[in-house]
Amino acid sequence: TSDMARLPRAIIREFPEYYRWYSQREFTWNEISQPNRNGLLARDPSVDGVKTGMTEAAGYCLVSSAKRDGMRLIAVVAGTKSMKAREDASLALLNYGFNFYETRALKKAGEELAVQRVYRARGGRAAVGLARDLTVTLPRGQAERAEFTVELAPRVFAPLTKSDRVGVLRALVDRKVV
Repeated sequence: TSDMARLPRAIIREFPEYYRWYSQREFTWNEISQPNRNGLLARDPSVDGVKTGMTEAAGYCLVSSAKRDGMRLIAVVAGTKSMKAREDASLALLNYGFNFYETRALKKAGEELAVQRVYRARGGRAAVGLARDLTVTLPRGQAERAEFTVELAPRVFAPLTKSDRVGVLRALVDRKVV
């Protein structure tokens, strides 16, 4: 099921211009209309996809995605006995997530996190930061407790570009990497 959650996340990130297709309630081609079987699109305005399915082995399944107040969650439900059951279970998961979790940027792109020694470079040092915001989804109130460690590469040589990886940033809550 984790792969089923990774796929829409990748589509949203890599192909946002196509992701809107998953929220279409109906599609007509060659004078044949096909409704979207994701009933959550009509039940909750924050739901905008993703995929329904049904097989004898897996039962009724639904990969759903919703965005509320800037936070996106993806729910995967499999093995239910009906279309309504998969929708109810998906909506319950999404509501639980939105009520008890929050998505926060712990560190901003470009923020200086450390200074790296750079051999064969004028000045011999370079500021180190992130190319993208470090954004995580955690239980509400835990983001404030995050601690950070920066592990720099032992030897870095010039020339460097902004996209070169020179270390690892770890965010920890209760000594667990998040």
